[in-house]
Amino acid sequence: MIDRRTLYDNQIYTWDEFKGKLDKPDLLLGNGFTLQFSGNFSYGSLFEIFLQNCDAGYRPLFQSFGTTNFELILRYLNNAIRINQILGQPTALIQTAIEQLRNGLITSIEQIHPRNDDIDFERLREIAEQFEKFGNIYTTNYDLYLYHILMLTNDLSRTKDGYVAYQDFYWGNQAPEGFKQFMDYQNYVYKDIYYLHGALFIYNDGGGEVKLLKSAVGDELIESISREIRRNHFPIFVSEGDAKDKLSSINRSRYLRFCLDNLAKSDNPIVIFGNALHEIDIHIIDAIKYHQRDIIYCLYIGDRSLESVLEEKHKFSGKFEYYRKSIEFIDSSTVFQ
Repeated sequence: MIDRRTLYDNQIYTWDEFKGKLDKPDLLLGNGFTLQFSGNFSYGSLFEIFLQNCDAGYRPLFQSFGTTNFELILRYLNNAIRINQILGQPTALIQTAIEQLRNGLITSIEQIHPRNDDIDFERLREIAEQFEKFGNIYTTNYDLYLYHILMLTNDLSRTKDGYVAYQDFYWGNQAPEGFKQFMDYQNYVYKDIYYLHGALFIYNDGGGEVKLLKSAVGDELIESISREIRRNHFPIFVSEGDAKDKLSSINRSRYLRFCLDNLAKSDNPIVIFGNALHEIDIHIIDAIKYHQRDIIYCLYIGDRSLESVLEEKHKFSGKFEYYRKSIEFIDSSTVFQ
């Protein structure tokens, strides 16, 4: 364990030592944020889990598309069915592949996402309360935890004086039953959450993006998501792929492009938690650089060696070479306590 004095000597601070310099900074969250709730999210790739769950005979087919975008693979398979129908060719094998895609994705999602009974909602409420010290939130996570936290911020805004809830721009009523429509503005006093890579509860309804609502108290949101996938209604989320693939997926979605553009427009200081910003996320790095703002990067310390921590610190700084604003580092364990 690295002692606090050593961290301080290497300019790695605690949140309490630093928070006085910040006034409602933006917050960028990554997979490390979710890992504090469930170790299930330590998986490397949802697509790899899917390949393990699907029939071995179909794996080469899914790998041959050269993409990890489930919705895009579904589109290719549906196009193949239409072509075969026009040519009078059989479609049974393609239909089976679609079933493999659909059922394999459902199995993979259910494998890593806990049920309501396994979620510590009291801990989520504590996090929601601590969100009060931040401004807007940007996240690359597409899991369900922020969905639940967002609901809790609405509860807190009704019971805690001065608490400002978060919203995600899904409030329009021109959507199918059980959904809310994406609107690119909001008229109320909220702070904003932006799902930079989509989410399991966000879908394309032909005319635009919509958000799946939790239908009733006690219902499992993950079951509602599974029902949509069984209807060949695949969620919008950017799970894997290289930097070019990710940006292409973002540019195909009005909502995802809206989120990335808003990250680029902000010049508020930004706290980066649980997100190492690897090379595949160069679009996010570029957005942060677009309007220079102070960066506070949260380093996971745990039982790591000082050499390992300093190496990560050096690598992160290298992503922002010639950056004109300050880059500070804090111990991630001191942010959400």
